[in-house]
Amino acid sequence: MRGNHEIRIPADHEPHACTIMAWAVHREWGAEKEQVECELDGVIRAIAEYEPIKLLTTPNLVPAARARKFGPEVEIVPAPVDDIWMRDIAPVFAKRGAETITIDFNFNAWDNSRRGRAGDRLARTHDFGVPVIRTPFVAEGGAFITDGKGRAVATRSCLLSRNPHLDETAITEGFGCVGIRDVIWLDGDGTEPITTGHPDGYLAFLPNGELLVEVIASGPGSRRRERDVGMLRQLCTDGKLKGVKAFEVVPDASAGSAMMAATYMNLFVTAGAVLTSAFGETQNDLRAKLELERLFPGRAVRMLDLRTILNGGGGIRCLTQPVPV
Repeated sequence: MRGNHEIRIPADHEPHACTIMAWAVHREWGAEKEQVECELDGVIRAIAEYEPIKLLTTPNLVPAARARKFGPEVEIVPAPVDDIWMRDIAPVFAKRGAETITIDFNFNAWDNSRRGRAGDRLARTHDFGVPVIRTPFVAEGGAFITDGKGRAVATRSCLLSRNPHLDETAITEGFGCVGIRDVIWLDGDGTEPITTGHPDGYLAFLPNGELLVEVIASGPGSRRRERDVGMLRQLCTDGKLKGVKAFEVVPDASAGSAMMAATYMNLFVTAGAVLTSAFGETQNDLRAKLELERLFPGRAVRMLDLRTILNGGGGIRCLTQPVPV
């Protein structure tokens, strides 16, 4: 039997064999469904310029997906999907030695924030062609970020709410089953709709190993974010983190919904580009683009207008589940 220490969940910026996405915009979007499909179409085409995509599509939508003519880099795969948020609903892909595996984090519809659907069991109902292992706790791909070297950052607000029968120590031990040896716990934001404080809304590991943290200058979350940054800087002092970089460009969320994912930090990294959201704020968007170009040298920065999707509570990272090389 292979030891758990051989399992490794790569960092987002590492090479991908392909990326899992879904063409399955649920009717819950109502009158905005067509616009969501338009924005999703744009994300698929942008990522496909840099790496292959396996586009999961419920069988009755296969003709509609094919009619989009996404091109040879997008393989349309019939699958029991009924939502687009693949970062959380699809299993997380990892390496076990040279072998690719999937990790089923027992997705539970964001702690039953919405009614469960058949597609929520995608990790168990769709054959991705690789072995599956299950964790002894409930989580989802957006509930943590990892540096690819056995360290993860997670929030208490999210994972303790998903696992009321477990404490922080037990969840940390559970992460050990999938190769995460060290978990950095932040308080998070329990008031955040649906995700209850996903860290991928304000944190990202950089290719040089440093941790990028979005800083809020004012507002209800600014003091909590200051505490997070202070704790992370102390970990740097203690030698437990390589470094912390502050990202100070924050979009104006006043025109969005209460669920709007108003951040440049929910981004997707390919070998050739960093894809993030544009908010139509010329000055802020340009500042964010220039800063990301500096932080991800050698990669183009692509900014996509996804304001309808963002109002649903997620960004580009939420739409994607990368498969490591």
